[in-house]
Parts: sequence; C-alpha cells; structure tokens
Amino acid sequence: MEIHVNGWPTIERQLQKWEKRQGEIAQLLGMTPAAVSQVKKGCFLLNPRQLEKVAIFLQFDEEMRSEFYSELFNARLVNREPAVFPGRGEGHYRVCLNPQEAVRRKRRSEIPLADVSLLGGYEPALEPLFEYLLRNSPERREDALSGFDICALRVGQGDAGTGLPPDSLIIVESGRYPEPGSLNFVALRDGRFLLREYHPEGGRIRLSAVLRDSGEELVWNRGEAAGPVAWLHPVLEMTVRPPR
Repeated sequence: MEIHVNGWPTIERQLQKWEKRQGEIAQLLGMTPAAVSQVKKGCFLLNPRQLEKVAIFLQFDEEMRSEFYSELFNARLVNREPAVFPGRGEGHYRVCLNPQEAVRRKRRSEIPLADVSLLGGYEPALEPLFEYLLRNSPERREDALSGFDICALRVGQGDAGTGLPPDSLIIVESGRYPEPGSLNFVALRDGRFLLREYHPEGGRIRLSAVLRDSGEELVWNRGEAAGPVAWLHPVLEMTVRPPR
C-alpha cells in the first residue's frame, strides 16, 4: 500500500468512484488547481479541517475514514515532515507503523483491548501488562500482528500526552524491550502516558517527542536512583481516529 502525506491515493480512488474531478477538490478547499497539484505531490500538508471536508465530500464510510487517517499519520511520521513534526535531524523508526510493509503477520487471534485510563492500576512489578489487561478488561480485538504479548490501548479524552485524538488505538508489544530509535508507549511515575522515541546514549537515556504539542523531551542518567519512567513498551502499529 502506498502511503502519502495527504492520503492522495485514497482521495483519487474516491474521485473515480463518485465520478468527480480534481478541480472540485480545489473548489471545496478554496484553492487554485495549481495548489491542489502541489497537495497531490505532497509539497505541503492539508490541515485537519481540510482533510475532514474532503472525507465528507467523498463520502468516506467509517472503515475508510479510519484507514485514511491512519495512512496520513503513518506517512507523516515516516517522512518526518517539518510542518507536522519538529525537526530533530535525520532518523527513522526501527518499528515502522505501516502494517502492510513492516510488520510480519500471522493468523488472526484475539488480543486484550483496554482504555489507557485502566493502566492507572497496573503494577509492573507484580504481573506482565498482557496478563493484567486480560484479567481486568473484558474487551478483545481480533488482529493478525506477530509479536510477544500484544495489547491494544485505546486513547481517551484525558490522554493528551500521547498527541493522538480520542479513540485512536495503540498496539504495543508488551513482551519485548525497546530497541534504540524505536517508538514506545511510555508510562511515567507521575501518572502520565506518552509516545516517545527511545535513545540510549551511553550513560544517559533520552526519550524524544515525535508529535507537535505532545510534551517535553525526557532525559536522565542511568545512575540516578529512579528515572521518570515507570515502564515502556514498543509500539507495533497505531490506528489514528480523525479529529472531531
């Protein structure tokens, strides 16, 4: 599946399906045809209101809407566009978030699903996250991701630290430790939950923000009695819900 910072392959398919023209997108967004051509090339990014206008105009159903916004998030994250992500130099994610190209699949199976708010009662010293969610959440999600003790976490209204809209899903591999450069779901000792890139640098640990307005960079030394992090697990995949 081709990913594009403005989701243009999906837009183009819907234009063909409803027998609409690219010029109608220009009229809808109040742009010139030349500007829409630049959007198509990915030269600049559509904002959330423009994206939602396009989704309504092209009659996206709920499944297509979810795929569309996930494609946008994945493309912008992988490309590290300055308009969306504050520049911190070149880099890439060890765990790519494009499920079609980077995550090895196996047969479908059920994994535990829970709201992020449920994690407030989790004690990592007493049991694995996977077992805690199985025991405390009745919800399950059918998926086909391959990994160790995979869990699905649903973002709520009070989870702004993740930088994701409410009802977005974060799929984590709770049976594995983070690798350098990987994106991780991070639980802080003060009760907050974040998405951060993990960078071990000798005797220092750096957790860098990847999304705009998602909080500060965290840095501490290995020799400190207790760092700010209670636990963290690698992110395999995210489904980003459109902002409402």
